[in-house]
Amino acid sequence: MSIRPIRGDRHETARALSRDFTRYLIAAVAAKGGFTIARVAVPLVAITTLGAGPAEAGSLAAAGTAPFLLLGLPAGAWLDRVARRPVMIAMDLIRFALIGSVPLSAALSVLTITQLWVVVFLNGVATVFFDIAMQSHLPDLVGDGDGGRLVAANGRLGIVDQMALIGGPALAGWLIGLSTAATVLVATALGYLWSALWIRRIERPEPRPAVLRRPLATEVREGLSFVRRNRTLRAITVAGALVNFATAGTIAMLPLVLVQELHWSDGRLGLFLTVGGVGGLLGALCAERLSKGLGAGRSVMAIGVAVAPASLALPLIGRPIPGLIAALAWAMVIFKVGFDSVVLMSFRQHVTPPGLLGRVNGTLRVVFSGALTFGAATAALVGGHAGPRAAMWVASAALALVWVPILCSPISRQVNGAVCGFDDQGWKGNGDSSAEPAPTHS
Repeated sequence: MSIRPIRGDRHETARALSRDFTRYLIAAVAAKGGFTIARVAVPLVAITTLGAGPAEAGSLAAAGTAPFLLLGLPAGAWLDRVARRPVMIAMDLIRFALIGSVPLSAALSVLTITQLWVVVFLNGVATVFFDIAMQSHLPDLVGDGDGGRLVAANGRLGIVDQMALIGGPALAGWLIGLSTAATVLVATALGYLWSALWIRRIERPEPRPAVLRRPLATEVREGLSFVRRNRTLRAITVAGALVNFATAGTIAMLPLVLVQELHWSDGRLGLFLTVGGVGGLLGALCAERLSKGLGAGRSVMAIGVAVAPASLALPLIGRPIPGLIAALAWAMVIFKVGFDSVVLMSFRQHVTPPGLLGRVNGTLRVVFSGALTFGAATAALVGGHAGPRAAMWVASAALALVWVPILCSPISRQVNGAVCGFDDQGWKGNGDSSAEPAPTHS
């Protein structure tokens, strides 16, 4: 079974998504929006209330991202052992308590930078478990072996992600301007509570997890092996890592090129980045239609190939590529990010047995987070020795190759026919000899 193209009117598919998915989506809006706002508000609390400097602000950012690298693999393995919905509720409640402690401590004049470090790190830990559980639970909620429904559901989640990335920081700044960063964190904490309440209202029974009595490390290795041996997942991993490596490096160098070298204003730089955000939103919005019109695999290939020339325009911005053309090229790159968050996520959910979804999502989360870190570090190293444009050329080379792993995988051959998949009787491969048998569920 493969991801089938969506048949009939897209509104029919939308109506087919259950009320439970609507509740799930409302929870995602509250949780993802809250996390994005907290990333802006907590450092501002440190700066305005505690007088934190660059070192403290940087360490807060590192404390928030470290859990994604440290815990992705064991979190994914553990989530394959347990029901995921209760974990999501628990993580929301933990984040509600953590974020809520900041404005309370500020009001009592007992807030410290140490508390903020602890809050940010533990909030990141809770977010790792919440996000992997949310990704892994979606096929149980709307899948039913129907790739069209899964693409439609991921399309709506992709829109939520892109709107949080675009609007979250702006909304945080606007709300902080109306009051204070500490006050905004009260609303953020309540958003996590709101998310937990909506998840609690989901009525569809959750499938019982497999009863596994093996060491956690064994299950982590099984997840890594499954990703390595499955050609579809391997291609998604390599392509996603290339995109994250490239976008992280490009974003790190853009302020140096645009502001220092080309003397753009901060507002013009912000507008350039906003155009990219709009491209990401359009990618999520168009993913379902493109998947239907071209076929899921063909659309992934087409957009990957289209990004190659667009990426090569970025290091030439201002010399000689005009800023407007470069902004459109950046929008095309981030369009792919939004598109991939829908279609490639649907591929990976569809080809992974339910008992391995947590481990697969955890593995890919670690790889993608590591690619972001490696991309920024590489840009800093190359930029420090050869200049920011040289670092952008390295990033553009990675983007220009992003279609290659897709071409060499079963994804590129999927138009209407089956490639590989999973059904109620277990794993079956058709053209993917690396597939493993599905674990037995109780």
